[in-house]
Amino acid sequence: MTERIYRKLTIADLRLTPAMNHNFREGFTSEKEASQFLGDPRNWLFTCLENDSVIGFIYGYELKHISQSGNMLYVHEVGVMGKYQRQGIGYKLLSELKAACREKRISKLLCLFTQKHNVPACRLYEKAGGEKAFDSQDDDRCYFFKVKT
Repeated sequence: MTERIYRKLTIADLRLTPAMNHNFREGFTSEKEASQFLGDPRNWLFTCLENDSVIGFIYGYELKHISQSGNMLYVHEVGVMGKYQRQGIGYKLLSELKAACREKRISKLLCLFTQKHNVPACRLYEKAGGEKAFDSQDDDRCYFFKVKT
């Protein structure tokens, strides 16, 4: 089996982003947008790489906390290529992301706007230690993850 590498991309990895338009969805990003995104260290494109190709990702934004309790990472999207789903990549992405956050002293991950009918996502978040926010209502589900620093 090919080795899978889990890590945050940097501007030096810009060459990996164009294929995401094919692997995940058309219009995912442009070279200019990816360059701007990766150029800001507060932005996270955390990936699972196989053969130098992104097969899974989590992207989000580091938010400064007003207190000294540690910053928070708002997770906007999690994705795994179709042919790689149900192989534990999403779980490993979240686990490795939490470890990377501990190193950066980020105290919480927040994943927003998952719908309850997206059962695979809800199961993944719960399996990975996500807690459903008490105010999740109707079709919306909000999960958060505490990161022990």
